[in-house]
Amino acid sequence: MSEQADLQARIAAIAGKINQHKQQQYDQPPPPPHPIHVHRWSPYGRGGRPIHKNRTLVVGGQQEGFVAARGIDNQLMTKEAYDREQAAKQESKEQHRANKRQKRNEEEQNRILRYTEESHLLDVAGLRFRVAAQGSKLVRVYDGVTDSQETPKRAQVLQVNFFRTKHGNLARAGALARASKHLPQCETFTRHGIATSKRPREHTPAVPSPPCWSVTDVHLGSCPFGSRCRFAHDPHKVAICKDYLKSGMCPRGNNCDMSHEMTYHRVPACTFFLRGNCTNSACRYPHVNVSPAAPVCRSFATLGFCAKGPDCDKRHVVECPDYANHGFCADRDNGLCYLPHPDRAAILRKAAERQAKIEASQDFSDLSSDDDGEPDESEDVDSDVEIIVGEDTHEVSQQQDFVKVA
Repeated sequence: MSEQADLQARIAAIAGKINQHKQQQYDQPPPPPHPIHVHRWSPYGRGGRPIHKNRTLVVGGQQEGFVAARGIDNQLMTKEAYDREQAAKQESKEQHRANKRQKRNEEEQNRILRYTEESHLLDVAGLRFRVAAQGSKLVRVYDGVTDSQETPKRAQVLQVNFFRTKHGNLARAGALARASKHLPQCETFTRHGIATSKRPREHTPAVPSPPCWSVTDVHLGSCPFGSRCRFAHDPHKVAICKDYLKSGMCPRGNNCDMSHEMTYHRVPACTFFLRGNCTNSACRYPHVNVSPAAPVCRSFATLGFCAKGPDCDKRHVVECPDYANHGFCADRDNGLCYLPHPDRAAILRKAAERQAKIEASQDFSDLSSDDDGEPDESEDVDSDVEIIVGEDTHEVSQQQDFVKVA
């Protein structure tokens, strides 16, 4: 009887707990229903604090920021990846242009060679020329009859333009452009050795403003176009550091963007040496013989660097080349020229002579010194060696027949 009573007591206790749990569920009030708003939806509540939506993406905390590229798709990339992609695009464009130039040159050469496949001689304006350098050069053939006639400055053969050289030959325009075209130095980078990129998107470089020669702020006068600048950024062709030039020491040391090489490429010649009385055995300025009557070097005055160096026959001084060489600077009156304009007796005499010529030309304004009316053709190409790159693989004798071009 005791075991049965104990079992019934346990059953009664469990049943009581179950009933108690059910009673608690029934006694809990139901949650309030969701209020129905009759007004239109608005991102702001009524009378409360407006909802704040954070639209800033924070990745990595203190890591370097990202750049949003403005292209077909809005891409998010780091600055290094963006610069690397832009450099690859620029290299691809340059390669495409080089391939187009090479293809055009080959077409022009083949056109000339096909036309003169048998004789290799051409008749241009009554003069005989021999085809050389795979059609890129026409060598004048003197026969004694037309020796007194001058080679035309410009000629067109089979719709291919040729220009006269100083030796009386003709050079193809495509080969001339390929041999003589050099990318000019960036003025701001050469002066300061800095190329920054302030705008992440591509843009067309404008004419940079006159740079600041301050040495306290290295960003003044820097190139704002960075790797997308259309001019050359050569780290070995930069101006001299102003601190190093003055005291022989630079607080930036190896981190200085300017050059610390005291060569005649970027430093003027020793004035005491030019006078013949330099007694400093450790003189930091180059000892170069330069005539005091030589004109001012424009590259050194405007860029602070001259690629010719000791071979330059002009004076390396920081002066306005126009005012020093001609006695007149058009930008000086407008306040656009930032170079010094020292008044010297020789410069004042040049200015007086120039003014006298202007006054004399006003009385004879109806006369012109240009006889042919083609000012763009006043000078010939410097030399045949610099124009044509390649060997002459079509040498023929002068006794062969020639083809006349109508």
